[in-house]
Amino acid sequence: MGHAYDLSMSTPAPEARSSLVRAFLDARVVGDREGMADAALSLPSDRGFGTHPGQVPAMLHEAYVAMGGRGEAGCGEFTATRARLAIALARAWAYGGDPARAVAFADDAEIHAAATGDPALVAAALDAALLVRWGPDDFSERLRLAARLVDVASSVADADTQLTAHLWRLTTAWECLDVVAVGRQLRALDLLAEDSGSLRVAFFAASRRTMHALVVGSNAEVDQLVDETCALGEMLGEPDVDAVMHSLVSERARRIGDLDTLRVEAAAFESFGTVEGIASVLAQAAVLWLAAGEPDRASSLAERVAAGDLGAVPHDVDFLLTVSSIGQVAAATGGRTLAADASAQLAPYAGRAVINAGAVTFHGVVDDTLYRLHRASAGGEADRWRDAASSVYRRIGATSWLERMEQSGPARSVGSRSKVLRRTPAGLWEVGDETAPFLLPDLKGLAHLSQLLARPGVPIGAHDLADVVAGHPLEGIAEGDLGPTIDRPAAASYRARLAELDDELDETERWADSSRREAVVAEREMLLAELRTAAGLGGRSRPHGATDERARLAVRKAINAAIGRMEEQDAALGRLLRDTVHTGHRCHYDPDPGRPVDWVLD
Repeated sequence: MGHAYDLSMSTPAPEARSSLVRAFLDARVVGDREGMADAALSLPSDRGFGTHPGQVPAMLHEAYVAMGGRGEAGCGEFTATRARLAIALARAWAYGGDPARAVAFADDAEIHAAATGDPALVAAALDAALLVRWGPDDFSERLRLAARLVDVASSVADADTQLTAHLWRLTTAWECLDVVAVGRQLRALDLLAEDSGSLRVAFFAASRRTMHALVVGSNAEVDQLVDETCALGEMLGEPDVDAVMHSLVSERARRIGDLDTLRVEAAAFESFGTVEGIASVLAQAAVLWLAAGEPDRASSLAERVAAGDLGAVPHDVDFLLTVSSIGQVAAATGGRTLAADASAQLAPYAGRAVINAGAVTFHGVVDDTLYRLHRASAGGEADRWRDAASSVYRRIGATSWLERMEQSGPARSVGSRSKVLRRTPAGLWEVGDETAPFLLPDLKGLAHLSQLLARPGVPIGAHDLADVVAGHPLEGIAEGDLGPTIDRPAAASYRARLAELDDELDETERWADSSRREAVVAEREMLLAELRTAAGLGGRSRPHGATDERARLAVRKAINAAIGRMEEQDAALGRLLRDTVHTGHRCHYDPDPGRPVDWVLD
């Protein structure tokens, strides 16, 4: 299958290519159909996605016609050769950016391959069928074909055939954000690399692990996997390697804000996209220029790619990537006309992931781009798209993408809104807009939230919040309340670091990162040891150990349950609190300046 664009612009050795062309012409002169087919099939028909295939399709087609061309299954003695030629033609036109022309050949390849009864040939035909049906509107058919390819490839011992099948299934899993299927296919690639000992399989397994880490992993994990993939690629020496590494390195630079690397990669993408005339590569270059801090260059490039009409962008493998990239640039740089066009083109594909060819890199979800576009234009549906994108990113664990969405540009200016969270004389809680609040039962989590919202930016121990529900007053939040044996600057430093460690501890639980958890717990216990001689909040002894942990879990559960009940009535309010209220051994409310709220409390 196709994996990415080859930004190295490498081509086959001219001598070898010329030799094959001469062999084809010599076979034609003497009427040697098999010789013509052998020479044509040896020519590279898939040099790089979007690059022009040259005269290869013409020679393939001549050999194909000489072998009988399209016909009924089993017709003639050259069924297998015709299948291979039809596959090569389909691949040549698909890689050359003309999948519509390739469809008939892919369909014919399936017929001839099925007639041979050769699973390896059937698998190759299915690969070609997938290549020509890689547009956003073909997803259902692509999902079916990928599942069938995995089934057929399971009876083929060839590692490359199985690699192709797993890569296609992984790609379709990413497209619909099926994280379970993504995990299964990543594991299948790892096992295939171990069992086969193939350097090529190991490279693609490592590169897809890197892609996964770029979405859900830590920076340290990403760095390790990028280095591993690069080392394997250097040993492999295959043209696809350069394209894969450009994609991974540029995305890592974008993730960590490495401006120097972003400029280098943006220039490489722009140069290649210009030479080959590939819109999606130029659109990606525009996004990279934007991330590199050059919005004017990004905007100019996006306008050039759009050419005044995004509706003219072909609905092929690159459609979502091209339009989404242009949309992100337009939203960030104030291109209102282009933003409106991008929004209209993307709306039918809400809920889908944006990936490049072969799922080498993940470029967010369509809903994320729609949120940016609507927010930039003060559109009324911005919250809807933000909720949808946030939900997806949280579900798949894409915390870096969630943060990137939050930092995608200044939110439009809005005034403070009044929200209510107060207990009624009847023991219920009024929650929501001050003018029309809704009622909730007396939940412990609401009492915890009330205390946090009343003290923005102040960390409060989970044990102290639990005491409030038990009837003890929460008092003594001033700096000096940590006790006379700790000076004020030290108290502030301890408090800040403990809050950070609590957040890290929650993260290690979500990701089941036992080694990192041990380090966090060790540092936290060291700080607590310094504090154990000091009085706790309100003059009570500071709790620690099992009691402290039970309080943390109970408060976190209670607050999550309370916010969940709010979300049933007011999704935006629930989202705001999930974004700004942080739980742990010490909890705090961190107001969002972009969404100011005046809280009306007890």
